[in-house]
Amino acid sequence: MALSDSATPDTNGIAGRRKSARSRQKPVLLNQDPSIPQATSSSAKRKRAEPRTEDAAELTDDDMDDESPSEDSDPDEEEMKEQRKKLRSKKGPSRPTAKKSKTGPGVTTDLAVRSAVNGVKETSKAKPRRAPQVRNAADDGTGLYAEIFSRGHTLDAVAADWTKRWEENNSEAMCDLVNFVLKCTGCDLTVDVHDINDPDNAVGKLTDLQDEYQAQRIHEYPLISKAKGSASLRATISGFFETLISTCHATGLLYSDLAIIENIDVWVSTMSSSSIRPFRHTATVISLAIGSALCHVANELTEHTAKTIRQKEGEQKKKSVNKGRVKELESKIADGERKRGQVVESVQAVFDTVFVHRYRDVDPKIRVECMSALGTWITRLPDVFFEGIYLRYLGWVLSDTFAPTRAEVVRQLQKLFRNKDNVARLRQFTERFRGRLVEMSVRDSEIGIRVATVELLDTIRKTGLLEPDDIDTVGKLVFDTEPRVRKAVAGFFAENINDLFEATLEEIGGEEGILEILGEEVDDDYDAPRMTWLKLKCIADAVQSYDQVDEIEQTPREPDALNLASTAQSRYALAAQTIGDGIQEAREWEVLAGYLLFDFSTAEQNPENVDSTFKERCKLGEKEELLLLELLHASVKSRLLEAAEGEADKKGRMSKAHREQLRNVQEATAIHLASVIPMLLKKFGPNPTTASAVLRLEHVLNLEIFQKLRQDSTTYASLLDDINRQFLGHSDQGVLTEASNALLHAREFEDLQDVTGSKLSQLWDETIHSLRSLLDTGISENLASLSDTVRRIANLAGISDCIERLDREDRTHTRKNSTDTSIQSTRRLLLDLLQDPVLDSEAGEETEQVLLCTMKALLFYYMWRVRFLRILIGSPNRVAIFILVDRQDFSESLVSLLQTYHKTSTVHLAAAGTLLDLHTLFSTFRHVDTGPSPEIRSTIETLPLPVPAATQALILSTYTTLEKSFAKKSRKTLEAAPDDDLASDPEDSSDDEDEGEETQQEKLVAERQLCELAGKMVLAIMGHALDYEGPNKGRIKERLQRNRTKLGNNFKEVVAYLDEPKVKRKKKVITKKNSKPVHEEDDESDEELPQHEEGGEEDLRARELVEDRIVDADDEDEDARSGANDVGYEDEIMGD
Repeated sequence: MALSDSATPDTNGIAGRRKSARSRQKPVLLNQDPSIPQATSSSAKRKRAEPRTEDAAELTDDDMDDESPSEDSDPDEEEMKEQRKKLRSKKGPSRPTAKKSKTGPGVTTDLAVRSAVNGVKETSKAKPRRAPQVRNAADDGTGLYAEIFSRGHTLDAVAADWTKRWEENNSEAMCDLVNFVLKCTGCDLTVDVHDINDPDNAVGKLTDLQDEYQAQRIHEYPLISKAKGSASLRATISGFFETLISTCHATGLLYSDLAIIENIDVWVSTMSSSSIRPFRHTATVISLAIGSALCHVANELTEHTAKTIRQKEGEQKKKSVNKGRVKELESKIADGERKRGQVVESVQAVFDTVFVHRYRDVDPKIRVECMSALGTWITRLPDVFFEGIYLRYLGWVLSDTFAPTRAEVVRQLQKLFRNKDNVARLRQFTERFRGRLVEMSVRDSEIGIRVATVELLDTIRKTGLLEPDDIDTVGKLVFDTEPRVRKAVAGFFAENINDLFEATLEEIGGEEGILEILGEEVDDDYDAPRMTWLKLKCIADAVQSYDQVDEIEQTPREPDALNLASTAQSRYALAAQTIGDGIQEAREWEVLAGYLLFDFSTAEQNPENVDSTFKERCKLGEKEELLLLELLHASVKSRLLEAAEGEADKKGRMSKAHREQLRNVQEATAIHLASVIPMLLKKFGPNPTTASAVLRLEHVLNLEIFQKLRQDSTTYASLLDDINRQFLGHSDQGVLTEASNALLHAREFEDLQDVTGSKLSQLWDETIHSLRSLLDTGISENLASLSDTVRRIANLAGISDCIERLDREDRTHTRKNSTDTSIQSTRRLLLDLLQDPVLDSEAGEETEQVLLCTMKALLFYYMWRVRFLRILIGSPNRVAIFILVDRQDFSESLVSLLQTYHKTSTVHLAAAGTLLDLHTLFSTFRHVDTGPSPEIRSTIETLPLPVPAATQALILSTYTTLEKSFAKKSRKTLEAAPDDDLASDPEDSSDDEDEGEETQQEKLVAERQLCELAGKMVLAIMGHALDYEGPNKGRIKERLQRNRTKLGNNFKEVVAYLDEPKVKRKKKVITKKNSKPVHEEDDESDEELPQHEEGGEEDLRARELVEDRIVDADDEDEDARSGANDVGYEDEIMGD
């Protein structure tokens, strides 16, 4: 590797140019005698030199040092520079290249000798607010870095100019190139020609540069800089070296002068192994870009050689062979193969010296660069890199801990698998790493990677390289809780269903035979068998098989333990959304309804018939019916939503006829659905799970259609009768919830309120009558029926005003088998249930359900009562006195349950939460304007009552037990309790628990219980119902905040509501336009903050928990009379 010994600029390329007078005289003028007259003279010489911009490139080191800004420069020199700038500003627009004369530190004169091709380009101005170590090219003013990043320069021109300078003086050119690489790292240090001529000392020189660079303590470098304009820097650097390699290939330097690649390899490859990240990262990017360019060159040489071979074969096939032409072509072929061998050898050197060491670099960004480059090499040069020894690196990095690295590998694999010609070469790789890809699609922590991996596996499935077990594993993602994953798997699942559908058709006689039996399909005849039914059956079979596998893998669940996507109903609802997105047949809800309503019992009579065979194959099981009902709900909802959104389009892009068509779709769907729901209830009503799915269809029914079309109200009344029968005929909470929501949905429309109100009255009468009958015959004998009845009362109280119903008095037997009767209200009966000793002695799930539903129903009653009182707050009401008496009984019953049941039992936790809700509910009367009436004021002031101290101790003990239980199950460490802790160490319930491995479900249940109780305690504290009075005021608040950072983010957010509000202050800012002070908000304030009563109106407004009302003057009196019409913040919370 011999370089030129010349260390001086070659003047052949600049013949005919005169030397700049400024470069000869400026050092004397500025450093020895910096007077104004001398500056004028210098400026005049500078002015004469400016028409020839090449003179700026001949500045010496001393000249540039004098012009560069320095901290040690005297004021006179700065003054001279300002005068020179003013003189340059007076130049006409014909000399824009004068800016080229600016120089900066770190640029040597060796880099100035270059062709004038790039000398006339204007450099870009320095970017403001840029990090010191990532300066713009204009800071240096010259050099290869400035040429590349200056405005107007193209990479092709810069590369061509550099190759020309290499031919003139290779040492100077290589020195310029190495300094450019150093500058790209954010380093202002340089190398000189002597360093270039001593390649054996390259490692030592770079070590010295590295030590000096580390001494500067630079933490940011251009490739990772977030400064403006740095985003395209990497692409520019890579693009320059790729262009440089292409230029050397075109000019032949790449093959005639191997010193180019050898010298670049010496410096850049050494830097790629540096211990400091800026050097290592930048050099790796450059080396990989060179490797990519060499792969492109090798590919071009391969194509050119192949073309020459075809020309040679064509010439040899001629009758009269031109031997000279053949010999010439053979020479070209040999030369092309020689060149390609050199290029491949160079690429292999880049792979061995850079890639092999950097693909597992500690910096994840470097690993991403390596994977991206390897994918490019495989694509551009498949003859070399499309082999198992190179593909394995992609497979290994699939297990990288950095998510973008895994994402880059998946992206490169997608490009490879999309080309069908690559399937044979990828077979071995797929067999080796298929399991890891499937695992990533199911369990990767990044949703985006899971989505990309599912798309990749879908491409692999089309090639036939995916095993059936892997297909089933990916297919089960239709149950995934992430919408993006379900959307990505929709196409995969749809193609799987298509394959299953085709296989099923072949089993039962083929498509033509079935079409001949079924006959021509009629569009409006949805009850007749059709081919679509078989595809829907395939969907149901596939989803059921996935669900059965999950049931085997999952541990048994506690009933109703978690409200997660774990029940079959919710899982099938998620799957239905995905199936509808990928399969067109699943969106035809009329066909689905006809399929579900069809009676398949006739198929059993003639099993040998082909028609019967088809029907038998389409027969549905219980879980398959549930899935198709969920699919029916999703398709109906999608149809109505699309029509409604299209009709509501206000941009005028839709014609009037199209809008009318969408309106007709909504009307036809509503009318058809209203007639289908009763038939579905008749067939699927006995089963609670399918009944819930059918009742959910009523929620999407647009009842306004009945009003607009003036349909007969008896049609909808008949539908409500069917809903009532489901409500009274089932004890399942899911059915009761869906039926209650259906009735609540019906009450939203004014024209149907009378019909709905009458149906609700019938439900109330039958339910209360059933309750009294059961109590008359005894609790023990009718515990199950009593549990169902009280559950219905709780659901009805949640959707309709229950005051009148529960306050109505009627005659009831005082005890079992007794003729003694008494007149009692239903409310009183429910209160007596909580205190009944029979329920205390009966231990079981039914007893717990009676108590839980009774507490829920009574809490709803008091919520309705509070709402009623706030509306009628302007007039005295005797009912308030009865509320006080009954509320005290209710509160005492809840305290009794707290003392009776274990702290972690469901009844104990429900009693604690209900008690807190009750006190918080009546605390909303603290700030109600009662008007001038003293009687009303005295009555209302008695409603808010704090939780007694003894009860507070019970609640705090329950909280401590839940806190310890969750901390143990989640393996979290709690803060040590102080000596004066309020709660004595309660009995540690964790001692009785199983010491085995805790499941994720148990952790979630414990966290939910803790957060629910803590949330109710927080509301009670904010409403001054808890921790507000007595010697221990504020201690419960401190107790809640003790472990706020130890128990997870959910608990932390719950307790965060106890934080004091941050009052924002305004600071003055002077604007440029009118110079008037403008106030800006600041989170912190040095001024004393206004003090408000804790929990008061102003305090709640400061916490942004209530909104300021805007009251008109005309409505002010009316609002004063009925100021409590709107339920406050606390009232809205208590219903949750």
